[in-house]
Amino acid sequence: MSTSSGKKRSTGSKKKTSAKKSSGSKNRYIEERPVESKSKREKKRRTRNKVIAVVVAIFLILLIGGISYGGKLYHDYKNGEQMGWNKFMAMFYPEKYSYSTDTANLNEYFQILKTDDVAIILQDTILKEDRGKFKNGRVYFSLDTIKDLFTNRFYVSADEKSLLYSTSKEVRKVLIGEESNTVTENGAPVAYDYMVAYKDASDGMIYVAADYVKKYANFSYAYYEDPHRVQVYTEWLPYNAVELKMDTAVRYQGGIKSEVLTNVKKGDTVRLLERMENWSKVKTVDGFIGYVENETLLEAVETTDPAVTDAYNPRMDYALTGPLDKKVVLGWHQIYSADDGTNLKEVTQNVTGMNVVSPTWWYLTGGDGSYKSYANYYYVTYAHDHGYQVWPLIEDMTFENDEYTLFSDETLRASFIDKLVSDCIQYKVDGLNVDFERIGKETGPHYVQFLRELSIKMHENGLILSVDNYPMNQGNLYYNLGEQGLVCDYVINMGYDEHWAGSAAGSVASAPFVEKGISDAINAGVPAGKLINAVPFYTRVWKTDGATVTSEAVSMNTAAEWIANHGINVTWDEECQQYYGETTIGNNFCQIWQEEVKSMEVKLSIMQQYGVGGVAGWRLGLDNAAVWNVIASYMQ
Repeated sequence: MSTSSGKKRSTGSKKKTSAKKSSGSKNRYIEERPVESKSKREKKRRTRNKVIAVVVAIFLILLIGGISYGGKLYHDYKNGEQMGWNKFMAMFYPEKYSYSTDTANLNEYFQILKTDDVAIILQDTILKEDRGKFKNGRVYFSLDTIKDLFTNRFYVSADEKSLLYSTSKEVRKVLIGEESNTVTENGAPVAYDYMVAYKDASDGMIYVAADYVKKYANFSYAYYEDPHRVQVYTEWLPYNAVELKMDTAVRYQGGIKSEVLTNVKKGDTVRLLERMENWSKVKTVDGFIGYVENETLLEAVETTDPAVTDAYNPRMDYALTGPLDKKVVLGWHQIYSADDGTNLKEVTQNVTGMNVVSPTWWYLTGGDGSYKSYANYYYVTYAHDHGYQVWPLIEDMTFENDEYTLFSDETLRASFIDKLVSDCIQYKVDGLNVDFERIGKETGPHYVQFLRELSIKMHENGLILSVDNYPMNQGNLYYNLGEQGLVCDYVINMGYDEHWAGSAAGSVASAPFVEKGISDAINAGVPAGKLINAVPFYTRVWKTDGATVTSEAVSMNTAAEWIANHGINVTWDEECQQYYGETTIGNNFCQIWQEEVKSMEVKLSIMQQYGVGGVAGWRLGLDNAAVWNVIASYMQ
């Protein structure tokens, strides 16, 4: 029993000791970390909850925004709209990354100045100076625009009351304004359901309906409104067509802040004009030229649209080559009185190979179309008996004339033509040579119309029409060699008078001068087979005394005699391709650029190179047998 009691006491003693230690340990902890107040703990809890709420809110915003943006991207993708980094960044930086929706001022863009103006987009260029008109639901082009872009074959009468267009067989005429829309075509009246032409009261210009112009020129056009504009094509060349893979805006310049010209849809096709790093210059079907982002475009496909070829073709209507089946070798015969063939016999004694003679029969004497005549039946008989066709020449240099009145007046012009053709028929000649060298710029269009109308009457009667011209230069372009080459059987380039009486000393017809005259005429539209190059049978002896320069035109034989008589040693001038000589006689320094066989061979070689239709010589009586032998050899 005593052992058992001892054990119990020992156990109770340990419990007390343990309690004391525990109590002591607790007191030490409280001293190291003071107990927080209840208010502070509550404050921390609230702060923690706020932070958590903010984080959750931000997360939810990002989540919702991401879902929303993703949905928008998906919607854009499904609808073919533009996507990209810019749209995403625009959510946060709209000023920098958002796409401008400002629309450009389209009237300024297309340079539309008046409410009835029509902008013209030619090929891939918006014309800044040329504008059409929109009247009565139709597009009209000014005559200046028509000449620049389509054709120069329309003619307006001097009183601006009539618009004319000539074919090889007739003149088609319509009144300008609303009085008449009836045109005689192929001998029958044709009525149009629109006003063909009118004069605009605001600018004083003549405008012609685009649909009427299309009858005589190959081009296509499409009209679009808001604003008035017309897309015109006169050439049909390959281009790159690109399909849009999403909706986008065509902007005035490359850049998202540039103004919008128009909007295009997924599946639309544009012309790719220029591809850059991020943007491409394009043209829409309806004529807007601007920029789109490269990411909106599919691959380019080279395309060529079918050409328009249904217009009247004047080249097919008129003969493309002269009517003779061999080269023309023409000699001008200058006469001052009626010749029954006696003088012609005299001046052709040394001639070889000539097949046309052109006597200076008719001299224009007045603005009414009257002319002095040296025509003679026996002359024609003699010429025909010796194998020469006869193309009498009519000229305007001998007498003063009011040519503007003659050619601009429709009645006078017609009467003059009738008289010329009647005389040609009366004297049984083969053709006519027109040599009008005093035509002024104002008269030019009326003179060309005269040739159109004259050609109709000449060809109706089986007569040949030839016309003389000085080589082309900036001062005589209004002679319109291209049109002459169309309506006339032959166009003669007077390849001489490079230097003339009153000019500085020099060659009458150097090789470069001759070649330029030929090439310019062909480039202007004269078919080579219709072009005759005229050569001089004369040369000039030049005399210089101080500042005074004079010259005398002499025949080929006289020039050779002058060189021999003065013991002049002529040398070949490589630039002019002629023999050159000089000497001093008294106070005069004398020079000559000689026309002879070798220089003629050079000129004929140039003509052969260009394939011209013949040669003419001014004038019979100044030539010699040697030069005719050379001409005959080349022309054969």
